[in-house]
Amino acid sequence: MMVRRLSHIRPLTLALVLTALAATGWAATAAKAEIAPARVLDGPSSTILDVDGAALAPDGTGGIVYRRIVNGLPHVFAVRYLRGQWSRPLQVDGGEPYAGTFPTIAAADGGRLVVVWATPWATRSDHTAHFQLMSAVIGPGATGFGDAIQIDPRDIGDGTAAYPSVAMAPNGSAYVAYRVVTNALGPGDTSGITPMRTGDELVDVRVARFNGLTWSSLGAVNRLTGGQVTMRKPTAANAPVVAIDSAGTGGVVLWQEPSIDGVARIWGRRLFGATPGNVLSVSPMTLNGAPVTTDADAPAVSTNELDEVRAAFRLSGGAGSPLKLPSIFLNSMPVSTDSGAALFAGPTLLDSAATIGVPSVSLDDDGNFRVGYTANGTVRTASGDDDSTGAPATFATGAQDPALITHDPAGGGVVAWQTVTPNGLPVVGIRQDFPNRRWQTGVLSAPLSGPLDGLSVGQSDRGDALVAFRQGSPEQSQVLASMSNSTPAPFSAAAPQDWVPAAKAKITWGGSASISSSVTYSVVIDGVVEARGLTTRSLLLKARALGDGAHDVQVIATDGSGQQTPSNDSELKLDVNPPQVTIRKLAHRTIQVRVHDGASGLKTASTRIDFGDHTKVVKGKATIKHRYKRSMRVVVIVRSVDKVGNAGRWRERVQIR
Repeated sequence: MMVRRLSHIRPLTLALVLTALAATGWAATAAKAEIAPARVLDGPSSTILDVDGAALAPDGTGGIVYRRIVNGLPHVFAVRYLRGQWSRPLQVDGGEPYAGTFPTIAAADGGRLVVVWATPWATRSDHTAHFQLMSAVIGPGATGFGDAIQIDPRDIGDGTAAYPSVAMAPNGSAYVAYRVVTNALGPGDTSGITPMRTGDELVDVRVARFNGLTWSSLGAVNRLTGGQVTMRKPTAANAPVVAIDSAGTGGVVLWQEPSIDGVARIWGRRLFGATPGNVLSVSPMTLNGAPVTTDADAPAVSTNELDEVRAAFRLSGGAGSPLKLPSIFLNSMPVSTDSGAALFAGPTLLDSAATIGVPSVSLDDDGNFRVGYTANGTVRTASGDDDSTGAPATFATGAQDPALITHDPAGGGVVAWQTVTPNGLPVVGIRQDFPNRRWQTGVLSAPLSGPLDGLSVGQSDRGDALVAFRQGSPEQSQVLASMSNSTPAPFSAAAPQDWVPAAKAKITWGGSASISSSVTYSVVIDGVVEARGLTTRSLLLKARALGDGAHDVQVIATDGSGQQTPSNDSELKLDVNPPQVTIRKLAHRTIQVRVHDGASGLKTASTRIDFGDHTKVVKGKATIKHRYKRSMRVVVIVRSVDKVGNAGRWRERVQIR
């Protein structure tokens, strides 16, 4: 797939610029791009505050969540992506009288979305508000979100710590991880607890599970809950993260928590339905034999259908760090049936830099992964599999944190980051890598340029990316989104294994999926397109026009954006003609009859040869000589069948001398 290089862009109305490159230096020139221009979903308006998240299900449905002012208070809105179309803005917390904060979103197949947010519900005697964690769902076929339901039967304190992370399986099951400050240890505190570090607070990390209808609390999952050990003041960079497997039966949660020496580490737990597993160490206590006494933060996690886990995090540099520079690490757990699945395998250093951003990670069902992050103003990606990790690739300059990544199981994926154009306009940079080691890059921007923030990426399990962000001045704030579609999913095609006659020259293939639209198929025989625009998964070929012999067969899936994925090559062995007969005159009134088939071969036992001189009919012979007693004119008749059933009867007049 190739993409035309665009020029003469008007900077103030910049929507999309694509530049296609290749490792081989090959130029890209196709008419259609896989990265859609940014679309304004709401605004421009002074009431829009921010964009808070994006989500994409395996079937390509999804949505984004953001906040805007209604009647003087921030409320939660979502825009749904379904069948390639964006809905109108939908208020998620309709009917709720108080402000919505910390919204986040997850998606399941069929257009189902779940949105989680925090909202106040009561005020203490000291006028501090109590918050609760809420959610609302829009299901398949619904046109609006249902009533808000409470996730945690307890309140979540003053709501400043929540930073919820939600993950949803294709069937609608979900987990949410969030935090609650149980004691801020501020002025006037009489608990007698001394913070381990200045600014520390007592914090619970809680998890709840959604069965599609109701939430059930798993309680606090951190190591030392409700006790005396304090945790770092909650921020976005040290928030917990959660992932769920594709069946919705389990998952994994990561969080930051100090060990007894006061150093903040990353910890994790597998989730088995409504039961948390053991607390597991994710970040290192020592490196190269030296103790690690600097904090780890920015956990990121991904899991797959086999319950493999990839966990990325950032380790601070400076005094107390054996690496001296801030670094990105990756830790792994094997499939849940593996003997080592009870522990993380141990952290692997991916990269170090003077300035390094928060990581994002994506894992496919084959154990292949990608990690994205910014380092010294560039975008870097690292990829690998169960056995090895490659050196990070570096591209782009002037990149701002974060770099958010997706992974295409066929190879490559998408990474998006915030940057500025040479003339200083804020834009979202985006790069799409293809399985054939080629790529394209582009930038996304609003029609009305201005400050840009809230970059979010929702990913399907095929590497598609839903990119959302907010841009514009406070008076002209806009909510934007773009789809970056991966090529149609890999699929296989099959031809009959043995020789077949024309009536059985049927090609079949599996289905290929694409989020952009329905997929059509073309059948290519020996490099020539024999049929295109097919929506079925089989084709009976016009075999007689192809002729006898072995033919190369391939099926190509094409989505609505013009992207194509070829199937495997298959060999179709056609025998459309009956056996052939050759008669040669020899000396002494002798002829030779040879019956042959150049494709499937002759069914010799079926052969019958009548030499026309009233002698016995010869059966079961493919080549035979016959001598006549005298000169005469005869009619030689031959009947034969090849191995696929093509039958022939030949009559030839022969003058015998």
